Amino acid sequence: MKAAPTLDGRIRIDIESSLDWMIMQAIPHDARMAGVELADRLGDVLDDDDSVSDWEEFVLPELKEGFSSQLSLIENKLAALDKEAPDPLFILKEEAESWYGGLNQARLALEDRYHFDGDDPEEMSPGKRTAWFRNQFYQTLQSLVLEFLMRD
Repeated sequence: MKAAPTLDGRIRIDIESSLDWMIMQAIPHDARMAGVELADRLGDVLDDDDSVSDWEEFVLPELKEGFSSQLSLIENKLAALDKEAPDPLFILKEEAESWYGGLNQARLALEDRYHFDGDDPEEMSPGKRTAWFRNQFYQTLQSLVLEFLMRD
């Protein structure tokens, strides 16, 4: 897989193999795998009943919708490509926040599940190592999105 900025202000991702497809399709899967939605976990820091009630009534529904729409955008972009002979995938400037947020959800869920904590990848179990490599790819892609699409 190759990912790079284009001269016209997009990020181009060339999906070159079935492994690349699996990695790209893992983004929304990883984001949802933690079992508890990220939006729900963010409210866990509140400790008084009034704050929790306000959070659940006013903030949580919109936050959940926003997080869900980020992942839907990624899923729809992937679904629009032909898996047998894919055209390049382009991340547009107007999609940058959704891609950044979706990748962040996936990274937070992986960290929540595997607790990487600076572990040496060579000493990780195969499943944890595979998740670690996905996490590194997501971080690299996030960096591209931030640097080339979200900067003024």
